[in-house]
Amino acid sequence: MPYFVGTCVLLAIVYVLSRTGAPAGCSTVPGAVPDGFDIDAYREERLAATPPNIIECAEAEEGASQDVCHIPRNRRFQSVGQKGVTVWMTGLSGSGKSTIARALEEKLVVEMGLHVQNLDGDNVRTGLNRDLGFSPGDRMESVRRVGEMACLFSGGGVITLVTLVSPYREDRDAARKRHEEQGIKFIEVLMDVPLEVVQQRDPKGLYAKAARGELKGMTGMSDDAPYEAPLNPELVMPNYEM
Repeated sequence: MPYFVGTCVLLAIVYVLSRTGAPAGCSTVPGAVPDGFDIDAYREERLAATPPNIIECAEAEEGASQDVCHIPRNRRFQSVGQKGVTVWMTGLSGSGKSTIARALEEKLVVEMGLHVQNLDGDNVRTGLNRDLGFSPGDRMESVRRVGEMACLFSGGGVITLVTLVSPYREDRDAARKRHEEQGIKFIEVLMDVPLEVVQQRDPKGLYAKAARGELKGMTGMSDDAPYEAPLNPELVMPNYEM
C-alpha cells in the first residue's frame, strides 16, 4: 500500500508540474541560453575550478599523479609494438592537411601495420565538437578538446594525426604543453601554403563563399579571423612547391 500511495503522489506531482507554467525568470524554451550568458567565460571558470582531488583508483593519492592506476607507458608501448606520438598539422583550409594525413595514415597502417588515429577538423565536428561554432572561443575549445583526446590516444601507444586549422598560436602551444606535462611526443607541422594558393585550390568552395560575403569568419580572410603561424614548428611543409 505505501508503494501505491507513493506512486500516486509522484504522478500527481509530475501532473501538476506539467500543467503549470515555468517559474518566473526561467526560459520556457528547452535548451534556451539566458540573455547575456557568456559561454566562453563560463568555460574558463569551470576549467579553472577543475577539482584537484580526482582519484582514479584506490592506490592513487588525492592531488597526486594518477599514473599508478594505468599500465606503465613503456610497458604498454612494448606490448603494442610502437610508441605513441601526436603529429599536429596546422595551416589554412585547403593547405593539404587532410590530404597528406590520409596518405600518411594509409602508409603507416596498410604497409607498415601500425596503429594510427586521425583526428580531423571535419570528423570531430560530427561528434566531439558538434556543439561548437567558429567563434574565437569555440575554436579555442575545439583545440583544447582535440588536444586532450590526442593525449589519450598517444598516451595509449597510438600514432595520432591531428589535422586542424587551429589558427591561434596560444591554443596550439597549450596543446603542446599538455603533451609535455605527460611525457608525450608532440610534433607540430606547418602546412606553409600562401592564402592566394589555397584560394585557388578552394576544394570545398569556402573561399568563394567568403568572397561573396556568404561565409563570415573564414580564417585568413579578415582581420577578425587571423591565422597565426607557429614560430618554431618541428616541420614546415611548403607543399605547393612540391
